[in-house]
Amino acid sequence: MTALSGTPLLHHKIDVCFGHFDADGSGQVDREDLLTLGSRLLAKFGEPATSPKGTALMDGMTRFWDALAEAADVDADGQLTAEEYRAGMTGAFVASAGGFDASLRPLAQAVCTLLDTDEDGEVDEREFQAWQQVFGTAPEHRAAAFKHLDTDGSGKLSVDELLAAMRQYYISPDAAARGNWLYGPVA
Repeated sequence: MTALSGTPLLHHKIDVCFGHFDADGSGQVDREDLLTLGSRLLAKFGEPATSPKGTALMDGMTRFWDALAEAADVDADGQLTAEEYRAGMTGAFVASAGGFDASLRPLAQAVCTLLDTDEDGEVDEREFQAWQQVFGTAPEHRAAAFKHLDTDGSGKLSVDELLAAMRQYYISPDAAARGNWLYGPVA
């Protein structure tokens, strides 16, 4: 285990995400859970799965699952427990140099592109809140997350800002990283 993979902060953030991805509430995550979450997100934004945005999102979900399963599904049963998920996230994206950029960034980029409904390069609070709702983030945490991430108080997040926050959330052990607020308070 790497020093980074053992930090309580990273474990907590990864555990929060496990809850997002366990779409059927089974206590395990599988490929279908990720595709279900992707379908819910597309439905929330009225985007067909066959559109360029829809295809990018679903391809991103698949690429993310493939990297995660390769890193953590040691028994090859196609499902990850919370512990396997944590090991996979840290192994594939935290401890692996370039892991985030190779397999998680395409999904993050696809999510940001989907959220940017007017294609102005920014995500407003309504778009952000809709995404967070699909992921199951509590309403009061959605608002707090947006406020913390909107560093200039403009009422919008640039796609680059949101991508940077996602990167910090998923791989940074820094307790002061602004991206830790992506889904609300981490403590």
